[in-house]
Amino acid sequence: MSVGVFALVIAASFFQAWWNFHLKKVNVDKAAFLFVGWLVFGIVAVPISFFFIDKPFDPSWWHFVLATGLIQGIYLVTLSAAYTLADVSLIFPLARGLSIALTSITFIVFVKQPINALGATGIAVIFSGAMLLAFRHFSSQKTRMAMLLALVIGVLVSSYSVLDSFGAQKIPLVFYIAIMNVVAPLFALPWLYKSKRQDFINVFKNHLLLAFLVALAGSAAYLIVVWAYTLAPAAYVLALREVSIVITALLGVIYLKEPVTRLKIAGITLILLGIILIKLA
Repeated sequence: MSVGVFALVIAASFFQAWWNFHLKKVNVDKAAFLFVGWLVFGIVAVPISFFFIDKPFDPSWWHFVLATGLIQGIYLVTLSAAYTLADVSLIFPLARGLSIALTSITFIVFVKQPINALGATGIAVIFSGAMLLAFRHFSSQKTRMAMLLALVIGVLVSSYSVLDSFGAQKIPLVFYIAIMNVVAPLFALPWLYKSKRQDFINVFKNHLLLAFLVALAGSAAYLIVVWAYTLAPAAYVLALREVSIVITALLGVIYLKEPVTRLKIAGITLILLGIILIKLA
């Protein structure tokens, strides 16, 4: 992987960590916060994205837009359910760690992307580190259900990541990312609106700017990642992106006074080691 692509993906990880940290920190319903932020940002961004369309509209674009929008809509609903049971510090590493493994297997087995032994080792080490960060004692049914939902989220993230790696080859990226911020919330709306209507109103009245900025940061991170799919093996890109888990964990320790445990130190060390291995691959 070239130095330029490596640096861009690491930069995207900082954006990813920033919005996950603020999602973790904000004291409102997480799904409503994401829904309002995504939708408002998408409404603003879509007209701007038309200036970046450098090819004629192709009807096949909508196959990718609707498919990944549906998956991300389900992701939003599932994320909402998971966050009612456990904190982001449990859900995020477990979901992202599983998505690394599934995405890598998909690209190696089905897409036949070239990944050498050093890169595969790096991916495995990052996965192991993420699992250590997510590890919790199975002391309650509530925690076990949260972890099950996190695994479902990992499958969803892997699914739309694989899909978007192909969509990136066909669709202008700025338009693709912008329209996704509209389509995904609309798919999620039937499940969320009835139960979270007051939460939507609260976010819109009191937290709109932060929700918008979180959506902006998330979209900027994902724009870089999807663009990197066209320049390097997607499995490497997805694995490198998980340095955001480390950044989020460190922000939690520094600003939220979360405890520093041996498992957390071991998990962070493994993720950093995996990142070095992928850079050398």
